[in-house]
This record gives sequence, structure tokens and C-alpha cells, in this order.
Amino acid sequence: MAARLALGLVGVGRIGAFHAQTLLALEDVSSLTIADTNPARGRRVASELGAATAETPEALIDAGVDALVIATATPAHATLLRLAAQSGLPAFCEKPVALELATMDRVREEVARAGILVQVGFQRRFDAGYRAAHEAVAAGGVGRILVMRAATHDPVPPPAKYIAASGGIFCDLHIHDFDAVRFVSGEEITQVYADGVALDAPWVEELEDVDVSAAVLHLSLAAAS
Repeated sequence: MAARLALGLVGVGRIGAFHAQTLLALEDVSSLTIADTNPARGRRVASELGAATAETPEALIDAGVDALVIATATPAHATLLRLAAQSGLPAFCEKPVALELATMDRVREEVARAGILVQVGFQRRFDAGYRAAHEAVAAGGVGRILVMRAATHDPVPPPAKYIAASGGIFCDLHIHDFDAVRFVSGEEITQVYADGVALDAPWVEELEDVDVSAAVLHLSLAAAS
């Protein structure tokens, strides 16, 4: 039997609390230690699930974990991945890793130097339907691709505090569509046209964001055909 893992989870907001439940349900996970910027929330989630708590991400690592799960708001992702690299811990990080290319490049360099494994939360790549589509395209089973369509819908707008730090709808929500298009097609995006407007939640415009959007992506296969 494979060794069971002691995991550390940083951030137990909307997605982090969901990850906590999922991780503790896995047979290969022996324990879970939680750290959150809101200590009361961290203690509440830990109490409900039977997990341990730590006051800070550093204290969580010092407590002894085998891997780190990062589910905080986006601005903390790069810092926590650097912490994982410095600690030699493999990590799972929610998307996006960073909002600026320069920050992303620095994180990639530190991760490469540390030699740790990092997985980014593009879960659609592991969905049976998306994987079947990827394999069918790779095998030539669908013929020449002329058009691909992808759509993502949130049932309600996220809280204003979340949106303000998210990087906007394209970086935070449609990044899943962009990655899925690349994964299924096996091609890279070469050109983008995008537009959007705040219709359902007009207050989103005050945060320089939109809640209804569309993007047209040109793929490398289109340029080559």
C-alpha cells in the first residue's frame, strides 16, 4: 500500500472548504492541517471536518506536511508557491498562479530550481468528457476543426471583495475555457479579441470588471490551414 500523505491546505474560502472535504475523503490522505487569513474561519472549518489548524502557512509547514494545497485568493498564490519551493514541497495551486507575466516567470524559475512538482487547478483536463475529446482530436477522429465553442456560467456573481482581487472575469473564470480549448485542440492561441459588459450585476463595473463576456480565439491550427 502506498504511503499516506499529511497535507497542508492554505485558504478555506469557497473553493478551499470544498477542497478540504475532498482531501479528507481520500484514502491516501492521513491528515489535513489548515491555515487561513481568517483564523476563526479556519478553526470552524477544521472543527467541522476533524482537521488540525496552524496560525500561518509557515507554521503549517513547520508542523510537518508532505505537500501543500494553495486555495487562497489569487494575490497570495505566487508567494505561497515560492514558500513551497523553498520548503521542497510539491504543491497544488488554484488558478491563476499570478496576474503578471514577470511574477509568473519568477515563480517558474524558483519552482524549477527547487525541482518540486506543481499542479495548477485546471480540473477539466481530468474530466472524462474533456479527455475523450482531447484523445479524439489527437487521433484525427473528428477531422479538421473549423470552430470550437466553450462556455462557462456562474450561478451568482462572486462577492465584490473576491472580484476586486481576482484579476477580472477573463483571468479568473474564462481561464478555464482558454485552457480547455488548448487542451482539447492541442494547439496554442495566437490571437484574441474579447469584449464584455456588466449587465446582471451593474456594481461589477465599479470594479473595472464585467459579468457577461465573449472572446474569439484564433488557434495556431487556423493560421496553418
